Amino acid sequence: QGAFFSYKDFRQSLHQPPVSAQVWKRGELTDMRQSLEASEVDIVALAHDNSIEGCKLTPGMAVSMQWLKPGAVLNGHAHSWWHLFIIQSGRGALTLGDADEVSVSMGDVLLVPAWTRHGFVNTSDDEPLAMLNMSNMPQMASLSNLGDRQA
Repeated sequence: QGAFFSYKDFRQSLHQPPVSAQVWKRGELTDMRQSLEASEVDIVALAHDNSIEGCKLTPGMAVSMQWLKPGAVLNGHAHSWWHLFIIQSGRGALTLGDADEVSVSMGDVLLVPAWTRHGFVNTSDDEPLAMLNMSNMPQMASLSNLGDRQA
């Protein structure tokens, strides 16, 4: 059964409290990563509180740390949200659309627009390819647009 709310109450429900400043320490990220089950790709979402909803760091945006083990491949795919990757360590190769592979390393910043096919290979012999990953995935989820295309 449905319910009714005044328009004023509805509008007030749309206002979210401001997000507080946060700091994530490197050691804590390392500990979190080491506690995950072993896989080729480890991803840790950063959250501003101890809840899944807290993973939306600021309205419409999420941030995560992503690690690919040496030799690991993240196959090409495309989806409805954009990414901004900042390479923290390691070396790799990035494929974007139909373009040739691009070598990436620490300090490189990569913008992957929505619906752009992209994938990674860690070309390091002994070091994870570590990337800070920002995206508008929560915004796309709120629009019910989490489309995903395999390449």
